[in-house]
Amino acid sequence: MRFPVKKFFSYYKPYFTLYLSVLACDFFVSVVSLAFPLLVRYITKDVLEGDLSTALSEVYWIGGLMLVLVVIQNIGNYYVDYKGHEIGARMESDMRSELFAHMQKLSSSFYDKEKTGQLMSRITNDLLLLSELYHHGPEDYVKYLTRFIGAFVILFFINAPLTIAVSCFLPFLGVFLLYFNKKLNKTLRSNKERIGDINAQVEDSLSGIRVVKSFANEQLEIEKFNRENDRFLESRKKTYKAEAYFFNGVEAFIQLITITVIIFGSASIVNHTFELPDLITFLLYINFMIEPIRRLTHMSTQFQEGITGFQRFMEIMNLKPAIKNKPNAITLSEVHGEIEFKQVSFRYDDHLGNVLDNLSFRVQPGEYVALVGPSGAGKTTLCSLIPRFYDVTDGEVLLDGINVRDIDLMSLRKNIGIVQQDIYLFAGTVMENIRYGNPAASEEEIIDAAKRAHPMILL
Repeated sequence: MRFPVKKFFSYYKPYFTLYLSVLACDFFVSVVSLAFPLLVRYITKDVLEGDLSTALSEVYWIGGLMLVLVVIQNIGNYYVDYKGHEIGARMESDMRSELFAHMQKLSSSFYDKEKTGQLMSRITNDLLLLSELYHHGPEDYVKYLTRFIGAFVILFFINAPLTIAVSCFLPFLGVFLLYFNKKLNKTLRSNKERIGDINAQVEDSLSGIRVVKSFANEQLEIEKFNRENDRFLESRKKTYKAEAYFFNGVEAFIQLITITVIIFGSASIVNHTFELPDLITFLLYINFMIEPIRRLTHMSTQFQEGITGFQRFMEIMNLKPAIKNKPNAITLSEVHGEIEFKQVSFRYDDHLGNVLDNLSFRVQPGEYVALVGPSGAGKTTLCSLIPRFYDVTDGEVLLDGINVRDIDLMSLRKNIGIVQQDIYLFAGTVMENIRYGNPAASEEEIIDAAKRAHPMILL
């Protein structure tokens, strides 16, 4: 799937101005941090090698300046940390609402194929990891890029040959990072699928726990769970192996850079082309260059987790409902209740055989019809075609002489009463569940309706 860059960045739009202020503050804090090694260099090279009678006052003055910079830095970091996380949480909330609303529009055929645990993983874990990338990603890149470029420029002016020697390691490091980024992306995507399978297995087993206990099949469910758990373990082991190669490879490059600075810097001091304060400053700034490299392992993992989370998010968002309204769908004003099937055939998938084949019948308003047959004969399927949970493969289903395909979905389903084969109670009170078909109904209306349905019912 081609990565939708425009869609990815569109979620910043509602918070663009606020997030720009976060990035600006992040940039300012990074620039402030670059001043500390220069102040150390000034003390060791200019103050301590000058007139020592006035050195102490200058040291105190620079120490005070450092404290001011520390206060500024911490205030800036507080704003970046707090507001950055807040924006990430808001974006995550927006995407979760959008994904859940889109799932409500998808047809029954989608839920026939998808596992609830997998969908729960996409709407919770995936979006949480994506929010981390959304707010940490740009912040980290601004912070570490500023420090890296700033340190490189300062080091170039201190000692250009040594800076160029250190830079020779960077292209090799870049190739190494690109290779293991791909490896991590593959393993992390596998992790998400495996944890989704575990969620699906847990949801399936716990939802049917009474059936499990009725047949004394606890051990069978444990074995099924352990199979999925072992698959997830193998996936995690592959991820940790790739991370170990990645982390230790980066560490090896860092050590080579540090050794290069110490050896060449010490040799230059011996040859009187370099001074000790400059070497100290160089080592301090090398940390600024090395810090982004050290963080690359975490940043790369965060990037890959966020990107794979977004790809899985878009896989659902790109799905179109199999059943949707026609452009000029009819809204029902009055329903009499005549149902007619005209030469209806239906199959669940193109590669499967017909469940219903050339079926025709008519049900008059007020007439009672019973469908009798063994399990799997198609009774539930037939009833599901009337409210368009599925569309017929051939033929027509008519309500009061109107093809149900031409009727607005909400209007159609609002005028059909359904008693499900398997009763499901939503979280909440019994009254809220009774009111589910009409959330605006009052208690008096519910009681009156119950008494009309069965006079002996007392609520």
